[in-house]
Amino acid sequence: MNLKTIVMKNFSLVILAVCIFYDASAQFVVFNNGAEVTVSQGCIVTIVTGDLDNDNGTIDNAGRITVDGDLVNSDVLTGAATNTGIFNVAGDWENNSVFTADQSLVNLNGASQTVTGTQISSFYNLNLLGSGIKSLDLDAEVNGVLQLNNLELATDVNTLRVLNGSSTAVTENGGFVSSLGAGRMAWSTNSTDTYVFPLGSSVGTPRIRPVAITPASTSPNIFEARFANVDATSEGFDVSQISPNLCFVNDAFYHLIDQTSGSDAADITHYYVLADDGDWSKGAHWQSTPQWEDMMNETIGTAGGYNTITNLGWSDFSNPAFALSNALPDVAIDAVAPLCESADPVALNASPAGGDYFGAGVSNGMFDPNGAGQGTHTITYVYTDQNGCSNTASIDIEVGQAPVVTVTSSNSGSLELCDGESMDLTASSGFVDYTWSPSGSGSTITVTDGGQYYVIATDANGCQSTSAVANVTVHSNPEPVITANGPVNFCEGESVVLSTAPNQGTYEWEITNGIGSSTQVTQSGDYFVTVTNEFGCVGVSNTITVDVTPMDEAVILENGNDLTVDPPGSGYQWFLNGDPIPGATGIEYTAIQSGNYHVEYIGPNGCPTSTYVLEFTLQTGVDELSIFDVLEVYPNPGEGQFTIRGQMPTYEEVTIELTNMLGQALQPAVVIGSTNNFIQPMDISSYANGVYFIRIHAADSSVTVRYIKS
Repeated sequence: MNLKTIVMKNFSLVILAVCIFYDASAQFVVFNNGAEVTVSQGCIVTIVTGDLDNDNGTIDNAGRITVDGDLVNSDVLTGAATNTGIFNVAGDWENNSVFTADQSLVNLNGASQTVTGTQISSFYNLNLLGSGIKSLDLDAEVNGVLQLNNLELATDVNTLRVLNGSSTAVTENGGFVSSLGAGRMAWSTNSTDTYVFPLGSSVGTPRIRPVAITPASTSPNIFEARFANVDATSEGFDVSQISPNLCFVNDAFYHLIDQTSGSDAADITHYYVLADDGDWSKGAHWQSTPQWEDMMNETIGTAGGYNTITNLGWSDFSNPAFALSNALPDVAIDAVAPLCESADPVALNASPAGGDYFGAGVSNGMFDPNGAGQGTHTITYVYTDQNGCSNTASIDIEVGQAPVVTVTSSNSGSLELCDGESMDLTASSGFVDYTWSPSGSGSTITVTDGGQYYVIATDANGCQSTSAVANVTVHSNPEPVITANGPVNFCEGESVVLSTAPNQGTYEWEITNGIGSSTQVTQSGDYFVTVTNEFGCVGVSNTITVDVTPMDEAVILENGNDLTVDPPGSGYQWFLNGDPIPGATGIEYTAIQSGNYHVEYIGPNGCPTSTYVLEFTLQTGVDELSIFDVLEVYPNPGEGQFTIRGQMPTYEEVTIELTNMLGQALQPAVVIGSTNNFIQPMDISSYANGVYFIRIHAADSSVTVRYIKS
């Protein structure tokens, strides 16, 4: 072979134009031995009839690199952190080091090609073009879109992982993924969309048989699948080992499905071709019993030219083997009432139609009690479906001297009624005449009264049977009457108790939802009680209407330190921090300290009411302090002995008052004659530790100072 090698070594190369390496008579090898090569966006690099070997160096491709031969990466190959890089490779793709795809597109556009190397290639977009089979020598990943087109991607025993969670991340136009042994196609899911795995095989009888997985939630999961184009028995899943309700399992091919991450249940859909694969009705899963078992919950349909079987909400991936199967047909034969030996032959009825009957007295689908004779006779029905699956059902027919008639009640079988109710008594069918005691005819009579009822039934052959006595009992309905233990018109916050007689059964009160014989009512409404006794009989009481006058919406209005109740009423009591204020019983109150205030009183509607709590801050603004140039209390906090010092611009009379937190005066007020500079000692050391208030008046100003005794 003629071989020409272009070596790029020890330099940086930025390719900005269209570059074509070409030799019509020799095989090129473009060999990078240390260069940093950048193919810029818009640049086209074409290696005609040659290979690209990035042995030592970096190739960043934001443009388009076309290689007619192999692309070998043994150092750094990237998509240049863009979405414009394109690699067109007609030979093998070999990655032995770092391939960073970014958002590049790799087109494998030659004949049969192999993805090989010592390091996993993590493609972004991978597009299969050209011809032949594209093969994996090791695992590979696709982070963007895998375009199979019409070609086969053979993973062999390796795994192709689709990391894009979109259900459209894999496209095909007749293409498919094939695998052998432990090989798989893996797909990361994150939605409840249907993920169609385009699986197939060109080995043996060529087949494309997808499998679809529809996860139950958007949680992350990873499912892996392989189409096994062989009898499952050859891989350890014996198709002759089946659960009792299955007829047989597909021995031409099956699927292997693993859930390697996540725990969501999923709908599993098998695709098959009716004309080539036969007709199927079930999905089967290999259990550790070991045997194939019916997956149940199946729906049958078509999609994209295939017939489909979908098993809903499947969650058992403990074993990977899944296959198509057919169940034994559901076969049933209708029961036949006991017959007299002399009765005429009766027709046998079974489903599905088209089977055969076997047993004594059977001929042409008829049972002849005379031919069978007295006794119990087992009649068997055998049905074989179009798939060759057979199943049987059987009944016992009793032939005796007299028929048997039974009586059933329409009241769920009970023979007990409530007063005013009725029930139907129905005799078993199969007779031509019915005579009831004490009166009535026909197979059904309606009963409203208690008593003993029975029927004499006669069949077509004149055989009579008398039923057992049905003892019908009629129970009285409860008659509850409710009364109130006090007025039913009252103020909000009060209540009344409504009562009825005890021990009548179970109670259900309207509005209060009470379940006893009495209930406490606190709101307006129409009240009654429903009583159900031990026999299920129901009675509804009289109705009592309760009218509750709502509490007035009361508030405290502020005007500086002056507080007023609105709306007005009577019987006021002011509270500070939840405690009543002694003597504060008027509509107005002047606050002397900050805190939470509310008032309880009789509102204008005559009902007790309470204002909302007012979070009040004592007003000690600039205007109050303006008369004093200096005003201080020291030491504060202290042990009870302190001094008040003040200075004013004018001579004024000064009054000093001492109160507790409730506003109560603790000692007579101290009055200091006309002065503009005062020092007044105070002593409350005999009082308990706590907070006290000192109010200093001068001219039109008043200042309250908090003193803490500790």
